[in-house]
Amino acid sequence: MGRRLTTILSIDVVGYSRLMERHEAETLSALKAIRSHVVDPAAAAYGGKTIKLMGDGALMEFGSAVEAVRFAVTVQQAMPVQMAGVPEEDRIAFRIGINIGDVIAEEDDIHGDGVNIAARLEGLAEPGGICIHRSVRDQVRDKLDLRFKDLGEIQVKNIVRPVPVFQVVLDERAQRLAADRPARPARRPKPWRWPVLIVGGCAILAVIAVLSWHLWAPEADIAGSDNMAQPVVSGPSIVVLPFATTSDDPEIGYLAEGFGTAITTQLSKFPQLFVIAGSTAITFADTTTRPRDIARALGVRYVLSGNILKRGDMLSVTAALVEAETEHTAWSDQYRFSIADVFDAQADFVREIAATLEIEIEKEEIAALGTRPTRDSEAYALFLRAVAKSKLLNTASRQEAIDFLKQAVALDPGYLAAHVELSGRYLSLWRFGGAEDPDAALAKARDHLSRALELDQTDYRVQHRLGQVQLFADHDHELAYIAYRRAIEGNPNDPEVLYDMGFLRFLMGEPAEALEWNNKAKRVNPRYPGWYNFNAALAHFFLRDYDQAILLAKAGISTYPKSLPPRRILVATLAEMGRLEEAREEARKLLEIRPDFRISTHRNTPFLNPADQDRYFDAMKDGGLPE
Repeated sequence: MGRRLTTILSIDVVGYSRLMERHEAETLSALKAIRSHVVDPAAAAYGGKTIKLMGDGALMEFGSAVEAVRFAVTVQQAMPVQMAGVPEEDRIAFRIGINIGDVIAEEDDIHGDGVNIAARLEGLAEPGGICIHRSVRDQVRDKLDLRFKDLGEIQVKNIVRPVPVFQVVLDERAQRLAADRPARPARRPKPWRWPVLIVGGCAILAVIAVLSWHLWAPEADIAGSDNMAQPVVSGPSIVVLPFATTSDDPEIGYLAEGFGTAITTQLSKFPQLFVIAGSTAITFADTTTRPRDIARALGVRYVLSGNILKRGDMLSVTAALVEAETEHTAWSDQYRFSIADVFDAQADFVREIAATLEIEIEKEEIAALGTRPTRDSEAYALFLRAVAKSKLLNTASRQEAIDFLKQAVALDPGYLAAHVELSGRYLSLWRFGGAEDPDAALAKARDHLSRALELDQTDYRVQHRLGQVQLFADHDHELAYIAYRRAIEGNPNDPEVLYDMGFLRFLMGEPAEALEWNNKAKRVNPRYPGWYNFNAALAHFFLRDYDQAILLAKAGISTYPKSLPPRRILVATLAEMGRLEEAREEARKLLEIRPDFRISTHRNTPFLNPADQDRYFDAMKDGGLPE
């Protein structure tokens, strides 16, 4: 037993008993997801250590007041997005209190007035709010760009002297602070442990302890698939992690990434199998996280991982398929092959995985596995470089990607994937700017699409690109819908196709269905890009669910401060609500970012119903944006 000065944080769920009475299973499921996606990552990022559970909350310790406040702001700023689409009476909210104080340390527990004051501060916080002791404010006010509201000295229960209380103001500064998170965790948080129950104690206390465990215990310490952060889909489900390589050669890096991507794409085509998107899987690159914990975070049963080594002209690939719940290796193998035989090796991997998961493969699917995308290894290398460049999202890299793809189709004019990708690159230049001659860019997009259709019009990627051209260039919603349906039949796990179907249904005047497709895209791509929420915000606007539209738009602005779509949505929503002064202030901020913005340049958005288009753009105009 000893004493020490430390930073204590108390966090509590507002109205926990009421939520449990209304929807026990749904509440527990939502809390697990919040813990996995919000609380645990923030605790890891800022070095939070959980000391003990307290009913429907927890007591945490931090190495500094700065880290504790950053954690608290990050959690509270994330909650509106987590609760998007949830009825107000069912929304989960936290209260947080932070104190710096002297505590008595005993094994893994702490006691004393420092702890009690933190708990009292938490009780003073508003739902979704943060209250801190003056000592915390004094420590952080010159280190964090935040505002604080002085609530005065408040007498609280069981504390002799009044407590000087400050409220953290959760405004634009807090949004910026929450968006500026460390790229990697500072250290893993200490596992939260099962509270000790006194034998013969009150049954109610036992129930509270069990519910506390469900709420606050980390995923790493929960056994069983029912406790995964994401609900596990029925049937086999898998995530293919990026294949590792120890080589410094960027070409081997491209090859390793392409190998994993190809396996993901092939597995995604099986309708019996649920496959996590590669863009989410890549966030686990170079991770030391156990397969069991990855599977729990993503809600899948199997994790495939592997590595690639280059020895002369030969490649050596080792892979293992782990059943996450038991951490049993269901399948593993090692392959040695030449670079020229990489497609055959990928097909063998897919067959072995499908057999292990007891997935029946149709004759047509077996034949498709044997199809080589290209017989030119240099064309394949160029394609992989292009894909890597495309992900950098800047004009120079996009042009490099186009150059690599043009070289690839010059070497192999029958390279379907390269034609599809080229069509997409040119279509993006036409849609979003960057082309010196937009009409020429669209013509090239059509040319490469036509070539892809000649090569294989049944390929899901071809149908996806066809739908995009039919929607954005031809404004033919019905044909685009048919193409997207065919693409989804060809690959029910591709998040971009699911997302685009959602946007199409929104443009066709079906915002509720649009949200359903958007949610499907988010499920296969749990670490989805922020623009998924832009379209969700639009759908909520057209459903007149203005609060959710505002929450999602503000979350988008917090993540992408210079992006215009969430700001346009926010202006339109506030204006339609009659909050014109706020709308015009947001319009002013948008015009600071883009002084030449004009509504007229966006009126070519392919709404099927002119009334929908007028409603949206007229609301923007009412909010102060120039025509």
